Amino acid sequence: MKSLSFHSVTESSDVALVAALAHEIWHEYYVPLIGREQVEYMVAKFQSAAAIHSQLEQGYRYFLVRTEPDRPIGYLCVQERPADSLFISKLYLLRDERGHGTGRRLMAFIEDLAKKWGLARLWLTVNKGNPAVAAYERLGFRIAEAIVMDIGGGYVMDDFRMEKDLSP
Repeated sequence: MKSLSFHSVTESSDVALVAALAHEIWHEYYVPLIGREQVEYMVAKFQSAAAIHSQLEQGYRYFLVRTEPDRPIGYLCVQERPADSLFISKLYLLRDERGHGTGRRLMAFIEDLAKKWGLARLWLTVNKGNPAVAAYERLGFRIAEAIVMDIGGGYVMDDFRMEKDLSP
């Protein structure tokens, strides 16, 4: 099993690397789900270096995920929210890293963070057509509600809000 490291993103060089990973991952994975135009809009609005810097200022925490020896393979982003919950804003891996248990290890890292911070619940949103819905269910998440959110530019996010209780 590959060794993973989680590096807190604070420097502009790290932000640029996360934005480059986002561009690659989103264009590879999401174009078949939501189309190239919406992917380009969402990457520019939510995954660009400027957007990431803004999110960091708003209390989001980004982590760059690397394998040894220092190869970036993905990233995640979380934000503590009211009601003792941790919002998983982003969790993305390069294509070659999917399907080998790496996502499960990222989720374990997130759960450990939540527990360390004294939070009782994880939640996220995921596109209704995304095969990751089933993966999240296998990890103990349940669909809490269906949501449609206007994100501007004539686009909506047609998602499920999924949550997982961390109480013993």
